[in-house]
Amino acid sequence: MHPYDKIRIWQVRFQQIRPMNSLPSPHEIVLEKQVSPRYHLEGRGRPKTYTQISCTISGEGAFRHKDTIYKLTPGKAFLSCLGNPDTAYYYPGHATEPWVFLWFDMQGEAASRITDEMNARYGYVFDLPLDGSFVRYLNSFRNQRHSMRFVTPTEGAKIVHDALALLGETIEKSEVTSRANQLVRAAQLIITDHLDRTLDIADVAERLGVSREHLIRVFYAQAGITPGSFASVERMKLALRLLRDRQLNCSQIAERIGFECAASFARAFKKSFGCPPTQYLKPR
Repeated sequence: MHPYDKIRIWQVRFQQIRPMNSLPSPHEIVLEKQVSPRYHLEGRGRPKTYTQISCTISGEGAFRHKDTIYKLTPGKAFLSCLGNPDTAYYYPGHATEPWVFLWFDMQGEAASRITDEMNARYGYVFDLPLDGSFVRYLNSFRNQRHSMRFVTPTEGAKIVHDALALLGETIEKSEVTSRANQLVRAAQLIITDHLDRTLDIADVAERLGVSREHLIRVFYAQAGITPGSFASVERMKLALRLLRDRQLNCSQIAERIGFECAASFARAFKKSFGCPPTQYLKPR
């Protein structure tokens, strides 16, 4: 009997046919049960190109990131590169029930980059409903348990991306309905409705009942750009559409999007797109 047979309730392993280094690949999907306090896996010294998503089904586990320890109760999950030296996961010594968790690990530099970016944005530990789409997706492989599944590079990448998309969808669902997200969406609507003039961000903030500083801070945290920069980008996008329609000349477009003159519009356009707006008005 293989040692894993005692702790793995079921498993599916993947083997790639002619791997492609630029694509992430699946490695294993496992439903595991741990009862030993000696089960403690530190990130230090483990492979840096493997990443893992683990979701507790029953019992309790623990995940550590630096000095913070998270309880992994049912519906709690973590995502991390296995070789991250700041992390560890283990069966806590005070636990009285088996820790049953469903996990999926991926390999490749692409998987590591995606994981690092998701950790930077969403953190390491989050809620995953046991009846949700991500857990259902992993459980859909159960009928292939105790088998080796051979996959092409693109098929393997699709399995990884489908899993990560469902994971992100679950995490982002709460973000979409958050007050911060709603504030930014409202600000974006006001800005895009007033691209015909330079809109003072303080005016936008006043309409939304918040301070200018708060709006800028929340907007940048949610959108990765300041409200002023967002307005400039949207104004240039509108200019492109108007140029391609060929109904207005440069002076008319400049006036339409709130510039004092065609020259200042031309400078802003060239700074954004690397060429003058007149290029879009030349006969084709």
